[in-house]
Amino acid sequence: MPNSAIHAVAELAASQHSVFTRSQAAALAFDRRRTATALAQGWLAEPYPGVLTLRGAPATWEHDLAAAVLAGGDTAIASHRAAARLHRLDGFARTTTLEVSVQRTHRWQFDNGVVAHHVTPFDDDDIVCLDGIRATSLARTLADLGSVVSDRRLVGRALTDARRRGRSIERIRATAERLHRPGQRGTGVLLRHLDRIPSEGSVPDSWFEELVARCLEDRRIPDIVPQYRIRDRAGHVVARTDLGIPSVRLGLEAHSRRFHFGPQAEPLDEQRDLRVAACGWELLYLGWYATKSPEIVVRSVADVVAARRREL
Repeated sequence: MPNSAIHAVAELAASQHSVFTRSQAAALAFDRRRTATALAQGWLAEPYPGVLTLRGAPATWEHDLAAAVLAGGDTAIASHRAAARLHRLDGFARTTTLEVSVQRTHRWQFDNGVVAHHVTPFDDDDIVCLDGIRATSLARTLADLGSVVSDRRLVGRALTDARRRGRSIERIRATAERLHRPGQRGTGVLLRHLDRIPSEGSVPDSWFEELVARCLEDRRIPDIVPQYRIRDRAGHVVARTDLGIPSVRLGLEAHSRRFHFGPQAEPLDEQRDLRVAACGWELLYLGWYATKSPEIVVRSVADVVAARRREL
């Protein structure tokens, strides 16, 4: 057996978690006869029909997922919780679920605990390659997750993580709207939570005004000064916060620094925050809380005020 064919197959396996198909091997001059010899000699195994793996390879989750995706054929793709782990979304690093989506025209039956979803054909935008494995895009993954995980986990971790990375909310919404059909839980969950995200920029004026009014009425929150200027020891203004509570050195900002200003402005906000912290102040960015009622946020602000009092 020519060493070149063996080396080619070994390189292919190395790029796909030690897994490849018979057709991929044949394209590298590793034909059916050579495959049969390797199986007989014991250095190859065939966990699924047409799917080969190197014996002795590490038994990893990625190895098992890659084998399942290849077993599903050209229409198979890692999806849902498996895709979330491949995307390294917060909350899915430890998932062990092997989850694969296959076109409905291919009624594939998996074993070894693989969860199969039979779906309509994917758009090209729905498919990416992650760590050598075909998987759903981040937007498509978010649209799928709502059907297999709780709302809280989807919004509180996966969607939050996607926003933290600066992913386009518009693109995520467009994907969910394209896929949504009556009765589809996953896309419906995602769309409802997207609707609760404040528009880019500052929080809604009506929400902010009601929050201010409730803060002024709450006995747990000391005097509030609008547009308060924070100064350093030399008297220089280092920042101006939308609402200042000087007695506990707490500022309230009517926007979300990380998610509403983008990667170019974020470093400037971080420098500003460092200057503010050096003056002993803490800032709360209210854009992140704007999906909550002002009453709930006031309770959170009061808790922070109490903690600041203890610290100071």
